[in-house]
Amino acid sequence: MKPALLIILLMFFFNCNCQPMGEAYFDSLYTGYFRINSGGWTAGDATISVPLPDGRVIWLFGDSYTQAVNISNNTLPCLFQVRNCFMVQDSLNPASFKTILDTTMTGVNMTTFKLRPNDTSLFWPGHGYVYNDTVYVFQERYKSSNLDYEGCYVARLTYPALHQLPMLPVQQAGTDHIFGRAVVVDSAGGWIYIYGNRVNWIVWEPVLARCPIGNPFQPWEFYTGTGWSINPVALQKICSDPVSPGFSVFRNDNKYYLITQENGYLECGLGRNIYSYVSDHPWGPFTGKTLLYTEESKFNDAYLLTYNGQAHPWNIENNELLVSYNVNDRVDTLSPYICPSQCKNIWTDRLDADTYRPKFIRVPMGLITSADSPPDGNVRECLEVRVVPHPVGRDGTLKIEMNAAVSWMGEIRITDVSGRVILARVFDLPQANGSLDLTAPAKCGIYFLEFIGNNGCRKVVKMVVQ
Repeated sequence: MKPALLIILLMFFFNCNCQPMGEAYFDSLYTGYFRINSGGWTAGDATISVPLPDGRVIWLFGDSYTQAVNISNNTLPCLFQVRNCFMVQDSLNPASFKTILDTTMTGVNMTTFKLRPNDTSLFWPGHGYVYNDTVYVFQERYKSSNLDYEGCYVARLTYPALHQLPMLPVQQAGTDHIFGRAVVVDSAGGWIYIYGNRVNWIVWEPVLARCPIGNPFQPWEFYTGTGWSINPVALQKICSDPVSPGFSVFRNDNKYYLITQENGYLECGLGRNIYSYVSDHPWGPFTGKTLLYTEESKFNDAYLLTYNGQAHPWNIENNELLVSYNVNDRVDTLSPYICPSQCKNIWTDRLDADTYRPKFIRVPMGLITSADSPPDGNVRECLEVRVVPHPVGRDGTLKIEMNAAVSWMGEIRITDVSGRVILARVFDLPQANGSLDLTAPAKCGIYFLEFIGNNGCRKVVKMVVQ
């Protein structure tokens, strides 16, 4: 190698700004698929997907625009046109969609899912699934006047034609329980697991019901924490942490993963974190909270409100999971206008269409699976860990500060996002607190510190080397 070239390469190596590898990132390609300017749906929220056996995908939306975007300034009027609708994504061309509306009606009555023509109820979509020749889609019914919850319904579509059948109510569990947020199909057992949440003061707790896969209108069974009961009063939460109103649960490699967005209470600048949890069973307990992504984009130098983080597990490419979230611009009428507040006058103002369109990210499965629970699914938070300094420099010394309720003895492992073990070391913490000196990995990126105690406790901490 020529000396000059060697010097240039060495300068690049020592001066490069190493970025952590294996992080979740914004998927501009998939986000661009939903930048549709005319011909049907043009903006909306919910963004729930139901894959069809023939390769097509149903995308379900709540309040949506069907009016064409003014392409000169990328704007829409402040008021949306329908309360729900769905699009069908082509199996061969992912940028091709067909919007399904009730074209026999006009105005808001073109809303797709409703009980009857001119129905004044408001339906927002939940998740769905396909069984034999029918697509089942859970729907939440609300009073349009005051948004009081009125129960869970199921909309049915014929497969493959996707013609609508009458929408029917399913078993109710009270007005403080909303089911259909997510579903997991257990074909072998003949069950459909139906996830919901219940209101506990100001937080949403995840709960679970199940019913025969071929008939969600039969009586449901509710998970009690130790078994199943036909009495919804016996319901117990399946995760110690609250979840956002919209969340996802899916199965992958015999594990069950819960994806939720931080509950931002529909305030701009809050709710930007997306997390995952894991369990060995569909009924939990879901543990191992892991931060996957923090939404950082702004509009007019202000954060929008972000919500409805949704996983799309049928779309895992290059071992990366497709995840969507919604953005919105709540109207601020008083200074300091935390939201961009484009619609102070909803009748005359207009909003940028991209501030009400779904955004997509790709999350490496290594991030999601990093907190897999031990065989009994019982993970107890029995060790507090702090890495100093953090982020960690390459080949530098790092100190692990630990604080436990009791003395600890076990193993510490450092793994990369692919699960490869970089370091394994047995350690002894004879007292309730102490520290351990280690050498950082030589390559920048995301790593995981895994603590496995001989008392059955386990702790996983994410570490960034840069």
